[in-house]
Amino acid sequence: MLQNILLLVIVCANQFPLVETRGNVFFSSKYLLQEAPKIKNRQEAERLIFKILAKYNNAGFPFCKILPAVEESDSGLTKIILTIDEGARVIIDDLLFKTGGKTDAGAAKRLANFKAGEYFSASKIDRVIKRLMNTGAFENVNESVIDRDGRQFVMLTLYERDSDVLTLSGSLSGEDREFGASFSSFNLLGTLRKLDFDYEYQRLFALNVHEPVLISPAHIDADFSILTYDSTRLIAGQVKFGAPIGEYFRISLLSGIEVVNHYESDTTVFESSDNLLGIGLGFDYEGTGWSVTHEISLDYLFRTADRLKFFYDGDFEFWKINIRPHYRYVRTDVFDFFDYIRIGGAKDLRGYLEDEFAVKKVFWLNLEYHRLFIFPLIDIARIDGDMLFSYGFGVSAKSRLADASLMLAWPKGGTWEDGKIHLSLARGF
Repeated sequence: MLQNILLLVIVCANQFPLVETRGNVFFSSKYLLQEAPKIKNRQEAERLIFKILAKYNNAGFPFCKILPAVEESDSGLTKIILTIDEGARVIIDDLLFKTGGKTDAGAAKRLANFKAGEYFSASKIDRVIKRLMNTGAFENVNESVIDRDGRQFVMLTLYERDSDVLTLSGSLSGEDREFGASFSSFNLLGTLRKLDFDYEYQRLFALNVHEPVLISPAHIDADFSILTYDSTRLIAGQVKFGAPIGEYFRISLLSGIEVVNHYESDTTVFESSDNLLGIGLGFDYEGTGWSVTHEISLDYLFRTADRLKFFYDGDFEFWKINIRPHYRYVRTDVFDFFDYIRIGGAKDLRGYLEDEFAVKKVFWLNLEYHRLFIFPLIDIARIDGDMLFSYGFGVSAKSRLADASLMLAWPKGGTWEDGKIHLSLARGF
């Protein structure tokens, strides 16, 4: 939020000083002080000043300043005086972008989806910055109001990060080994479009394209994947349309197709092709030092034995604690191979083998504490009525060459030799 403050050290001689505003014309003193006519300490005084500035910044006054002072009467009554310099009320003609990287200013402007010709609003600028930061292409975005020939503009300075990332990953447990590679671009050719490619040896080939620019603030995702297990293969294609609902919610609609092949001696003995429809709802909120994310989705596969799948994923972060709850449920009259939910490995139960369990319903919880570069982790799951858990620790390190993470976890009742090692190396460029 764009705020301007001139602060003096406030020493309160009285525990409950009175507050008075001066110089305000646009807002009445009663409106500005309705939430806190009295304050107890310096922290509450600063919070009150920020609230008043926020009201002005959202009403078109980006240059508002507040000068606090303490006044004491002959009777010993302490009063805090807030002298307000409202500044000019500003209409923003347009957004301007400044970057030393590869981002195309036209793409950034379309993604910002900013309505020009209205009074300045800090909350609207914050939403623009949030949309840009959510692309993952920027380290930071700074804003300022500038004057050009009597016209007012908001200048956004974009600080880009390495938005193309190559990741190599692998898991090891005794004689069992898994490895794969992925490439992600958060700013494909400077267009703010996203591309993800994932490959897991002899199992998965997946490609995702995220289009957030052309129909901003809505977006489109296109997915294509090939998943192979022994003599069975699933080819899936999906298109998802998503759009925000207000500031914190988002909704998505999904359409796709699933093709399942069963082989025997390189000859197809069975093939099915079925249509898929789905819907999803998400919620994101970020406070000071904490954040929460929820996502639920439902998809329906049309076939002889129709299939219904329900997904829930959550993410809570506070005080360096990360809690991620998940739930999966599948219902159908006749279960095929790919109808089952597969769980286990680096992405969920880290003390178990990759896809060790094939179930119809599962709930699991991942907990991590990231105070230091080495962090403890616990995974808890309820699978078909049984409670399982794994525990261990992770290590993360960053260098000029690459970012590395290593996780070592053991299953419930496991010995030292039952530990699973998961290693990831990511290089940005």
